[in-house]
Amino acid sequence: MLKTKPSLTAVLLFGAIAITSCKESTTPGGDTPDLANQSSDMTVLPDLSDPPDLTMLPPDLTPACGFGQTYSGGSCTCDVNHPVSCAGATYCCAAIQACLTQPGPRGETRCSLPALGRARHVMAYDKLRDRSVTRTGICASGGIDVFCQDQWHLTAATWDPQTVANPPSARSDSSFIWDDNAKGLLLWGGLTILNNTNSQTNEMWLWDGSTWTKKTPATGPSARYAHAMAFDSLRKVAVMFGGITVGGLAVDETWEWNNTQWLQRNTATIPNVRSDHRMVYDTKGKRVLMHGGFVGGQYSRETWAYDGSNWTQLPDDTALSRRVKFGMAYDEVRQVAVIFGGEVVNQFGISSLANDTWEYDGTKWTKKNPGTPPGTRVYPAMFYDGGRKQVLMFGGDPQVTDQTKDLWAWDGTNWTQLY
Repeated sequence: MLKTKPSLTAVLLFGAIAITSCKESTTPGGDTPDLANQSSDMTVLPDLSDPPDLTMLPPDLTPACGFGQTYSGGSCTCDVNHPVSCAGATYCCAAIQACLTQPGPRGETRCSLPALGRARHVMAYDKLRDRSVTRTGICASGGIDVFCQDQWHLTAATWDPQTVANPPSARSDSSFIWDDNAKGLLLWGGLTILNNTNSQTNEMWLWDGSTWTKKTPATGPSARYAHAMAFDSLRKVAVMFGGITVGGLAVDETWEWNNTQWLQRNTATIPNVRSDHRMVYDTKGKRVLMHGGFVGGQYSRETWAYDGSNWTQLPDDTALSRRVKFGMAYDEVRQVAVIFGGEVVNQFGISSLANDTWEYDGTKWTKKNPGTPPGTRVYPAMFYDGGRKQVLMFGGDPQVTDQTKDLWAWDGTNWTQLY
């Protein structure tokens, strides 16, 4: 028996009934929806007479400008603080700087370094803003020693002079360290009058990347210079030892700053009074290390460790010269303390300037033999640059000429002059 197919009319009618039934089942109250108004009103078209402003690029399409530049008017131009255009207008320098044609060791752009050499200054790395800051010290101007009044930042790209409001007064022989509590650089103490041993200060200032703020705790260490400080990153305190107070007396005091108050620590073992020594924080050993300095008027090669409870004298290495006024930093990647140069004394008591490099791994001192070391000097600023992951040294006094302004990087094997 043949089966007949339903007619097209029947199929369409059945589909219409099914659709109507479905629509009615989803309409409240069973009312049939008004299908006449289901489509959107296409009679109102968008106004195309005013196209969007395409002169301003989206942030992700804005060209990356060079150092000292800003994007404006469809191109990169020098900003107000860096009016000197360099290298085919690819970057800009400050008005007091010149463009350097030779790129840095990592290909970075280059503007000239500070005009004046300096010694007895400070320089430290700002971990939050990835730049190193130098201020204070004694500069040579026309063969005459004067206080340095300027402030410079060493960025990932180049040197950059800074004009800041209400900075600390000029001084030398201060300490300058990263304070992880305050997230800034802490400047303490120093000499505020040239060639006057009775001009010590105990002022404390914080640089937060844009502003200097004077800290005024109720109590604290007496005024002094030629002291040493380091930040204990485990215990979150700045540790200070020694220095020369008013009247020219060296002291053996240990102080800690916790971002709220100073506390003097009276330990069971106390190192002798000293000045012109150096201190760093040993992240591997979780302790502060102190080395060298004038101890009771004598050159020293002592190394001490402070763990927050007591001082411990570590074994001497007789091959290491007794020294003062040297540079010292802690290499956080290689986890060694590094010292360079300073004034040393031989077995006959004769002093001289040095340019040797030594490293301390927490157990022993090792003399390094770089191919071309920096020249001899005293009072350089030496610190660890976390962005470059290298120990840097800037300036110092060779004593036979004016203060220097060369910048060197130590990689564990060789010194490389960056500027």
